[in-house]
Amino acid sequence: MAESNATQVILTDDGLKIIKAQSTADSAAGGVTNLNDPNLMSVIEKQNNIAQFAGLTSQYNVLVQNAKDDGIDTTAVTTAYNNLNKFMADALADPDNASDIDRAAYKKYQDAYNEELANIQSAFQNNADNRFASAANATSQAASTASQAFSQAQSVFDYANSEIAVTSTAIDKAQSAADSASSQAIKAIDTGNVTSQAVTDLKDGSTMTIAQLQNGLESKVSNSEYASYKYQTSSQIGEMVTNGAFSAYQKTTADLISSKVATSAFSAYQATTAEAIESKVESSDFTTYKEQTADMFVSKVSFNNLAISNRNLALGTATPFTMNGNNSTNQAQYMYSTSGTIAKGTTVTLTFDITSTNATGTYSIQFVGGTWQSVPWDSPLVSGKQHHSYTFTTTDDFSGGLNLRLDNTTATVTVSNFIISESSKEVSWTPAPEDTQSQITQLADKINFRVTKDGLISQINLQAKNTLISSGGQLTLAGNTIYFDTNNPVIIPSANIETVLVRKQLQAADISANKFSTNNETFTVDENGAITAKNMVLTGGTLTSPTINASTINGSTINGTTFHGGDIISDSNNTAKYYPMTITPDGAYKSTYFDSMVGLQSSVESGAIAYKYRSMIGNGQYLAYDSVINGQGLDLQSGYTSAKDTTFSNPVSTTTGYVIVNANDGITLHGDNQQITFNGTSADVTPKGVIITPYGNINPNGTQNIWYVGNNMNMKTASFGMDGSGTYNIQFNRSLDIGNFNINTYHTFTSTDGAPIHFAKGPGGAADIYAGTVHYDSLVKSSLLSVKKDVQKADTAYWAQLVNSIDLATYQYKSDDSNSHIRLSSIVDDVNDTKQWRLPDIFIRRDENGKLNGVDDSVLLNATLATVQEQQKEIDQLNGHNMELEARLNKLEARLNG
Repeated sequence: MAESNATQVILTDDGLKIIKAQSTADSAAGGVTNLNDPNLMSVIEKQNNIAQFAGLTSQYNVLVQNAKDDGIDTTAVTTAYNNLNKFMADALADPDNASDIDRAAYKKYQDAYNEELANIQSAFQNNADNRFASAANATSQAASTASQAFSQAQSVFDYANSEIAVTSTAIDKAQSAADSASSQAIKAIDTGNVTSQAVTDLKDGSTMTIAQLQNGLESKVSNSEYASYKYQTSSQIGEMVTNGAFSAYQKTTADLISSKVATSAFSAYQATTAEAIESKVESSDFTTYKEQTADMFVSKVSFNNLAISNRNLALGTATPFTMNGNNSTNQAQYMYSTSGTIAKGTTVTLTFDITSTNATGTYSIQFVGGTWQSVPWDSPLVSGKQHHSYTFTTTDDFSGGLNLRLDNTTATVTVSNFIISESSKEVSWTPAPEDTQSQITQLADKINFRVTKDGLISQINLQAKNTLISSGGQLTLAGNTIYFDTNNPVIIPSANIETVLVRKQLQAADISANKFSTNNETFTVDENGAITAKNMVLTGGTLTSPTINASTINGSTINGTTFHGGDIISDSNNTAKYYPMTITPDGAYKSTYFDSMVGLQSSVESGAIAYKYRSMIGNGQYLAYDSVINGQGLDLQSGYTSAKDTTFSNPVSTTTGYVIVNANDGITLHGDNQQITFNGTSADVTPKGVIITPYGNINPNGTQNIWYVGNNMNMKTASFGMDGSGTYNIQFNRSLDIGNFNINTYHTFTSTDGAPIHFAKGPGGAADIYAGTVHYDSLVKSSLLSVKKDVQKADTAYWAQLVNSIDLATYQYKSDDSNSHIRLSSIVDDVNDTKQWRLPDIFIRRDENGKLNGVDDSVLLNATLATVQEQQKEIDQLNGHNMELEARLNKLEARLNG
């Protein structure tokens, strides 16, 4: 093209619009530049990362616990998680402001965690495969091949999950940049500042060449940037921008532009721009994220009739299901719904964990309706936690969900990690896709706010009509009147600005005016500096009557009546139209959550922190928990409400238990299951310790056999056996004082006050004492007449005759050794039916059961006394007879001597 000389320019309305459009494009390109800044984490990205990382943390905790239960080493995954957790804690420390982060380090920690996560998943699968191979030894080779195929599929699945996590970060960046670009474009239209500045620059003269101008535009909107943006829009932004939200955004943008430039030319530009840009986006570029996700999660591995799918057909399984047994039969309660109909003849695998507080009764998991198929059927409950997996074929079409049935149990039963999948072997728990993502729709043919370099030029041409910016480097204003040569600097020596600025001052760097306003008075700056915009007044630093939509608001003080976070929760149970977060005029902060199973609300109000759990499923009784922390202490309540409480206003009408902790009363427990449980140390693989019941009793927990009081294990004061077999005794290791009675550790029973020690029977009287050798100072037998009845004088001759009939024997006890003395006594013959040793029965003592016990020495001693008395009588008679004989002898001697 031939060069043309510099010419004076008169800017028309179309020219102003072009400059304004260029400024808007510059602002939009600035947003795109921020989009491509790899080290900036926006506020939206931070908010999303907070929620996503909370989910990742929950997943990690469950994964590590399951791995430990399965005997899998969790050291590497714990290290990777801790590194990622520390990095995220620093990055998300200020969630209200964008900040720079090290993307390379972020990716390194993400990749390391994802790798260890995949290793753990592989370890789970290897353990499952080993058990599967052992159970099917005859087909071990086929099972091994199937296990390898499944492991590969699982690795692909885990890798896809990690890629999705990375994609989410890029989506957040794109969304933040798009919002920023839109905000800047609107600001350019509202204020007109950019237009005014551009006019001033052109007036004073510009040294920019046409080539530089074109290059500048190309640098703002480069093919590579928008090619990248195109694919990011396809695979990433689709997740963040739903049809409804984007349509609202599109309409808001169109209304704003239309209200600012209410001309027929701009209306035509609107329509033409939408059509032109829409034509540049092919549907094939926008393969939906939903379809990709569905294909990935529902994909199966089939080998030798082995089908594997980790698509959970049950909904809401992220929340464990708990049911209290009432010791009745056929006690059933609805547990989980299904995502659709499970057809008759489908091979499915049901996997879950079940925890029971005791081992009474049985349980069954049954499909609702049809044949009411139950798997398992009438399985015994076991105290503690168990893991089960069942593979079976459905006997009917089932779409009514699943029940938990309890029979004859008083236990509290919890089902968790519940998954039912179209698999012929066990798979790890994952939530149903319906639980983890909102409906994502295709964006193809519906993105009407996208600008490419060529498209921008075309739309400026269409809008300005007689103004042409051609790809060949020519800028034409007002038809053919003015040309700017691409090889020479663009210079406007002067400009004719007519009546609009007559007797007003327009300076190159500043615009000074008594009053500045737009044509339709929607934006005005008065002589005192007060700014008035549509529905907003800014005077003296006070902003009046605005509705503010922004990602970041900075200020020392924000005064308002009600603050909401997010949109109204979209759930049928949210009848009160709660937002995820609300600050009410009285200063209360409330955070609310709903799904089909449960409603949750936490609040900070009136100096207390309150948590409320309300079940959305029930039949006359709805499970409810209330927890309050205030200045007095902690109050925990559990029970039921009589009706579904969707407003968190119904009190717990039936209280099943409570726990109160405060400084005045200590810990108060009430209820069937309110107890204090001690589970042992970190070295205990299974729970071990004691349980303090609501009555204050102490029961064993797990394998605990004793409970002791003392300084430590080696310095016990006393230990109490508490095992069920009765093997362990009660042992005291220090002297024991019981009133005036003392038992020390040196074989001594002591009467502390010196009074006698009595061994008495409960019904009355003295108790028998069994002992070996008894050493005593004296022996006193109670023989008071006052305590006796039927007292008669004994026949001493009879008792002497009995004593004389006793056979005496010398002997040694079988336990005696060679040094023991020969013993002498009567013999109680407990061996021979025909007694070989005579001992009258009156001298034999029997126990309370009539069994021969020994000789009653008390009776024998007194019988011996009777024998002595009889012998004394005989001696006295003999002495009298002897004296008579002696007298007669004396008389005979006298006669002989006389």
